[in-house]
Amino acid sequence: MMKRIALIACLAIFVASLAGAQTVVGSKHDLSAALPVSQRVCVFCHTPHQPEGPPQINYYPLWNHELSTVAAYGTYDSGTFDAGTGGAALNTIADIGGGTAVSNLCMSCHDDTVGVGTLYNDPNIAAGEETPTNAATLISAIGTGSANMGTDLTNDHPVNFTYDNALFLADTELVDPTNAAVAPLLIAGTVQCSSCHDVHDPTFLPFLVASNANSALCLTCHVK
Repeated sequence: MMKRIALIACLAIFVASLAGAQTVVGSKHDLSAALPVSQRVCVFCHTPHQPEGPPQINYYPLWNHELSTVAAYGTYDSGTFDAGTGGAALNTIADIGGGTAVSNLCMSCHDDTVGVGTLYNDPNIAAGEETPTNAATLISAIGTGSANMGTDLTNDHPVNFTYDNALFLADTELVDPTNAAVAPLLIAGTVQCSSCHDVHDPTFLPFLVASNANSALCLTCHVK
């Protein structure tokens, strides 16, 4: 009986968590409204079959959007940034084993140099359906707000740097990277866009991985 009660309790928690989460459908990442493709939402980022893009990203994660050709987005630096300028420049996608590619996927739309409808593998469409347009950049499809990051990230929160024990010891205002709350946010030991953002869940705007009420998300890594 106790096992049955425990199982029911677990199921209730699981269902409640699903009910609390939102999906990309209807969110600002749902580009089917701005660029209709027969109500297809996922196609702007993913293809169910191997795309014809660079071999490095063919399976990562079934990516379908053309990458930016920007050579580098610059590296954040300041007198209080103990990781210094050691972070590799973005748009170096060769090392998929690292975390760099994760942020490059985001910037393929958010640097506003590639049309949001520029896909490697266009969807199969029936006569009369609208196809994605290569001319629609982020500005024309979404707007000129903070979503348009541009090609200079030197004034934004740093990404693509290693957050390890050496950095933790060098900076007295960081949480240990092995902390149970911090470790899941790191991508191959690095901080990337997806460390703070969940592109599929708009529950915590702007697509944050958790609530930042009272700076809770910031304080996951920063001791202030």
